[in-house]
Amino acid sequence: MKILLCFITLSLVASATQADDWKWNEYGLPRSALSSCTPDTRGKADSWWIPYFKNKLNQPRKDLLFIGDSITDLWTYSAENKYPGGLDTWNRKYKDIATNFGITGDKTQTVLWRMTEGKSLDNYYPKHIIILIGINNLLQNDTAENTFAGIKTIVEYLRKIRPDAQIMLLGIFPCHEKPNAPIREKIKAVNGKLKSLADYKNIYFADIGGTFLEKDGTITKATMRDLLHLSPKGYEMWSDAMEPYLKAFLAKDEQASVWQK
Repeated sequence: MKILLCFITLSLVASATQADDWKWNEYGLPRSALSSCTPDTRGKADSWWIPYFKNKLNQPRKDLLFIGDSITDLWTYSAENKYPGGLDTWNRKYKDIATNFGITGDKTQTVLWRMTEGKSLDNYYPKHIIILIGINNLLQNDTAENTFAGIKTIVEYLRKIRPDAQIMLLGIFPCHEKPNAPIREKIKAVNGKLKSLADYKNIYFADIGGTFLEKDGTITKATMRDLLHLSPKGYEMWSDAMEPYLKAFLAKDEQASVWQK
């Protein structure tokens, strides 16, 4: 009986492993035990997510692609929306040159799912990709190390499937009011690791998070309406702070003085 139970257990484990093989084998992802590195959807609790994701794919596909979570997604929400965003700035600066693949609440694993099983980049060859992701991993108790590993997996996958595209990683923006908030240290740790990925030929790094801080290191609701998501003013600040980096990035100017090498 014990032998039979052992055999059944091993068979179930093997079946589960085989069922998960698509996450790595089909897409050439490095096998990982980390959830942050494993393609996944939002689950049944977020039944809105798949339709919302599919609707994102109906956008005109421009040479510049933004990938991210709600902070990126809300670029295209108006100031009068229930969740005020940066639509005025987006329309003025990016509407004609960029596509927005930000989705509220996403983490590294959902971005990976979007690109693999979700096929979000099928027949889409952006020349420049800006990535801002990871804050939801950190806020939902992923370590800095695991969050970085998820972002690194995204970058490696993009380099594999779109080797001609340049990638700019944005450092995760600070959040919460006080500079001594524990999340701030986790953000700094991830950003320090992200900088190490940049070669300023194919992968660039820009940390503009200081833009949103007061002189004493605090964050106000005038800039981040809930101390996490940017206000319309915050989006204008993002655009202004990113402008010199974006100019160098689009020009593929690896020697530009703006890069924090």
